[in-house]
Amino acid sequence: MRQQGYASCERRLVDASGRDLPGHLEATPARTRGVVVLVHDFFGLTPHVRGLASRLVAEGFVAFAADLYRGQVAKTRDEATTLAQAIAPTWKSIAVELGLGVSALLAQHPGSKAAVVGFGMGGAAALVGAAAIERLSAAVTFYGIPQDVTIENQRVRIQCHFAEHDPKCTSERVADLQRSLRERDIQHDVHQYEAQSGFFNTGRGDAYSAPDAELAWTRMLVFLNAALG
Repeated sequence: MRQQGYASCERRLVDASGRDLPGHLEATPARTRGVVVLVHDFFGLTPHVRGLASRLVAEGFVAFAADLYRGQVAKTRDEATTLAQAIAPTWKSIAVELGLGVSALLAQHPGSKAAVVGFGMGGAAALVGAAAIERLSAAVTFYGIPQDVTIENQRVRIQCHFAEHDPKCTSERVADLQRSLRERDIQHDVHQYEAQSGFFNTGRGDAYSAPDAELAWTRMLVFLNAALG
């Protein structure tokens, strides 16, 4: 397990009370299409996730990659499981933290709209945010579904990306999520890929699928531009 410090020159995101929010804030694009909070998977805030923030900025979005592990990054699945289990009882506080990130970004960019995008564990957190953060306009989950969370906010739009071969986000759980969103008139898109969970992560050699990742990225950009534009 590696402790990842934050360089003194790294950009900071500060909430309304003046508290630094842990994570990585990318440079502001010249033209802002909207603000996005990224939520990492159970490995932590890896270079892959930081790279996604850079890619979003290149597309015109303000991007903040939240760090739920406070600088710790797992090197193995066992380490990742240990870190994830440590924060598992704090889902409510995670939703609050993501909400603080959204509010801080919107305060810096008045008139913008906000989205949360997450992967695996972070994808589940994105849907928790959709249920809890009133100022959120959109949420995107990649192979993550939270337990016992119901989204009621009809102002938020949801996009989901799931792998056909995923022991956690099974076809039954995906169908249950779709049914719940449909029953509550929540606008949503669900995309499924003939791939393994983790197909979007370049660091997951066992699962990464370049064609599926590129297709999902394109779909997400179209969705974010529509939801935040």
